[in-house]
Amino acid sequence: MPHAAARVMRRVLARVVRRVYTRITAGYHTAVVDTYPTAPQPQPEQSPLARARRAAGPVAVGAAALGKYALPLIKLAKFGPTIVSMVISVALMATIFGAPYGIGLIALIAIHESGHLLFARHEGIRTGLPIFLGPFGAVIGLKQPPKDVRQEAVIAIGGPVVGTMGAIVALILSGAAPAGTYTHNLLLALAYVGFLINLFNLVPFSPLDGGRVASALSPWVNLVGLGVILLLIAGPVATGHSFNPFLLFILVIGGISTLQRFKRRGANPEYERIPGRTRMWIAVAYVAMLAITAVAMTETHAALLSAQVASTIQ
Repeated sequence: MPHAAARVMRRVLARVVRRVYTRITAGYHTAVVDTYPTAPQPQPEQSPLARARRAAGPVAVGAAALGKYALPLIKLAKFGPTIVSMVISVALMATIFGAPYGIGLIALIAIHESGHLLFARHEGIRTGLPIFLGPFGAVIGLKQPPKDVRQEAVIAIGGPVVGTMGAIVALILSGAAPAGTYTHNLLLALAYVGFLINLFNLVPFSPLDGGRVASALSPWVNLVGLGVILLLIAGPVATGHSFNPFLLFILVIGGISTLQRFKRRGANPEYERIPGRTRMWIAVAYVAMLAITAVAMTETHAALLSAQVASTIQ
């Protein structure tokens, strides 16, 4: 009996061990198979058209992303020189004159330049955006030349016309502010310098606006403007004062521009042939702008002196 019982116990233990081993190794084996990556199955060969369709997907996604993000950035890049030059000019003018007055000066210059843009568009002439030059103003380039002196004069006088309107707005706002306050004095000073800027630009000497307007009357008027610039330089020198060095730049560029205008007159006489009535209206507009800016500047200068504004706008 003991031997029989022992044999039965060995058989039972053997069965138990085999079952446990089978379950353990079966579980381990399944886990390994489930987590191990299967071998790639061979894919059927695709036709050229199918491959082209698959390749077109990423291309379409890239084109959509380009249209959504890159093109607006390219459009924004057109404004880059204008924005950068304006920011630098504002910082420079704010450093020299104080932030409120410096920002106001750049705003007046921008308004003046917008007049050239508006009048050029009205004439069908494409222009670039303005580039600001700090205390020396700003410049706008024409992408196509004017067809005659009338068109050149119209585009040129647009700056002083719109710029003077901006100075008038500043003068009106200064009158609305309580007298003697900082806001009143600041706007009055900006109105004065606005009239001064536009009056100076009407000096009949290229490259100033007045030279381009007056040349529609006669290129000889530029000689009058040359005398004005020389007086603005010689006057301070004779009295022992300094003059604006920018006048020398205008003198040199204006002299070259005047010589070129006389040469072009002989080479292309059709450019200056406009009806006498048109020439008369250009003269009326030019003289009117000279009178308006001169009188307005004189009146605002007197108001500045009486209010003693110079010490209150910094």
